[in-house]
Amino acid sequence: MNRVIVLALLAACAGVVDVWAVVALGGAFAGVVTGNLVTAGHAVAVADPVELLPPAVAVAGFVAGVGLWSLHRRWRRDAVSAPLLAELVVLVALAVAWLLAPTTTLPLLAGAAVAMGGQSSVARLLGESTTYMTGTLTGAVADLVTGDGRRWSALRQLGALVLGAVAGGLLLEHLRPAVPAVAVLLAGAAVVVHAVGARRVQDGPVGPAAP
Repeated sequence: MNRVIVLALLAACAGVVDVWAVVALGGAFAGVVTGNLVTAGHAVAVADPVELLPPAVAVAGFVAGVGLWSLHRRWRRDAVSAPLLAELVVLVALAVAWLLAPTTTLPLLAGAAVAMGGQSSVARLLGESTTYMTGTLTGAVADLVTGDGRRWSALRQLGALVLGAVAGGLLLEHLRPAVPAVAVLLAGAAVVVHAVGARRVQDGPVGPAAP
């Protein structure tokens, strides 16, 4: 159950961050590489460097995030807790930067993409995606048609991402400075839930006292 909650919280966080990136940070996604590559391809076709820059920055940031978070797994046994905490630290820095310098959109976009790349690396270890949902939706529909429900539960992430996007969109309309702070709250909740679950596993069941 803890894993399910963590994945849903991360997906909601990704929804908030992607809406923030698309609407306020230059029009590129922080966590959807496919859309950014298509946009970059169009920019190259029409020779428009202004259109090319945001998706190029976002893709580079995402790649850097995946690389850095994956590098951590080579040297540390705890493959989830520390990377989740690292994502939270990046999001806190972005929330502060958004309040202090909201017009520095490209650096903020790069940071958001780094965070989503790192989150994608962690979610991969947990067995589901939290930033891109094409595969999730494909598997769910295929399973529904064939009567195999093994992946149907993955739609929780899809719903959580949509709810996060709705929340981010409402905040951009009515309380703009708070958008990245909500992403921080969701990521922080994921860190806490995972830590509680890991502690329970570490403690294990309490057996009867020895005579």
